[in-house]
Amino acid sequence: MTLRQSTWGVRQPVIDTLGREVGEGAERIRLEVEDGIALLTLCRPDKLNGWSWESTRQLGLLADRIRFHPDVRAVLLRAQGRAFCAGIDVTAPGGAITGGSAAERTRNYYEGIRWVHERFSVLARLPQPVVAAVQGYCLGFGFELALMADIRIAADDAVFALPEARLGVAVDAGGDLRIAREAGAGWAKFLALTGRRIDAATAERL
Repeated sequence: MTLRQSTWGVRQPVIDTLGREVGEGAERIRLEVEDGIALLTLCRPDKLNGWSWESTRQLGLLADRIRFHPDVRAVLLRAQGRAFCAGIDVTAPGGAITGGSAAERTRNYYEGIRWVHERFSVLARLPQPVVAAVQGYCLGFGFELALMADIRIAADDAVFALPEARLGVAVDAGGDLRIAREAGAGWAKFLALTGRRIDAATAERL
């Protein structure tokens, strides 16, 4: 079994959403604790912090550790480089929907998205307040990740969008529902159906 050394020294098997071993996963998210603040840093600036199955797995593991850390009073979610997260990394392993038939592919897609929701909910339900610091592109999964924070602070160059409609795929990690709760159904429909980008000033007014 392939194992990796995590940030906190716990060796974990690297598996895909169907429980199959896929090899050693490079660090996508770094966790540090300073003065009672858990710093969760997306650390793939060369890929504009593109999101992958491995990113989701690491996020769930690290959020679980934060939940029970006796010294953590707040969480700062941030990113290295010029983008917070530009969305899905289409070059990452495991991105294709597999299955020998349409029924199998549908099932695998459903189970994969359910797994993503379960991992994301670990962060969204943390007892500690979560603050997201956003710069540059915050698109697709990146936007959905930022929406899980209790507070979002955006740089002047931040750009938000759910571009899935322009790519012919669904907004499937709950971002549309979170926008509806935060800004109302009208904005949720507008962003999800058009894929339109908005800047930080517009986002502040929502």
